[in-house]
Amino acid sequence: MPRAVVTGAAGGIGRATIAAFEAAGWEVTGLDLDGPEPVDVADPDSIGAAFARIGARWDALDALICVAGIDHRAPVAEMQVADWDRMMDVNLGGMFLAAKFGLPLLAKAETPAIVTMASISGHVASPDYPAYVTTKAAVESFTWALAQEVGDRGIRVNAVAPGWVNAGFTGAALDQMDDPEPLYAAAREAHLLGRMAEPGEVAAAILWLASPKASFVTGQTLFVDGGLMRKH
Repeated sequence: MPRAVVTGAAGGIGRATIAAFEAAGWEVTGLDLDGPEPVDVADPDSIGAAFARIGARWDALDALICVAGIDHRAPVAEMQVADWDRMMDVNLGGMFLAAKFGLPLLAKAETPAIVTMASISGHVASPDYPAYVTTKAAVESFTWALAQEVGDRGIRVNAVAPGWVNAGFTGAALDQMDDPEPLYAAAREAHLLGRMAEPGEVAAAILWLASPKASFVTGQTLFVDGGLMRKH
């Protein structure tokens, strides 16, 4: 049975990813600050201890899925330094730490893979979200660099870049709206397919990239954006 670790496991995409992997016969460990055993992906001691526990149970790791991320809305002139730093530490630093501590276990697997969570926001900047778009652009650069670093060990590294998803930050915005129709209308306009993605559609792409079906795919970004990028 192949084994996977998913960070950001308590979020909408994280939960959908775990469900997709388990349905495909994988054994999955989810890591999240809001999980039963809280793990802070931005804290080296916390995530290091988590991977030590995983290594005590598993002799190898077939896939590392880095979904964990946070958002913060503020223009540069108004953003607090602590908020900027936290975004960098979680969205980018958390992937670095997960990879750092996960690589020894991945190296023991037959067809290991890492999948990171990028975003169309790394290509199409949004007003008032400078920290978020910066981290998502950096995630892709990290993904490409890591793919070059570990390719000779047979470890594939790819990114998934969703468009709008009916979960996470968009889902939270919908929950706070008295009338969500304007946001749905904006989604219809933004995407060639006329809607936002469901979490399971993003999870399906992650599962494919992590599986041996994508055995010759590495150093790539897979856009799961309903054609949003083609409208830009």
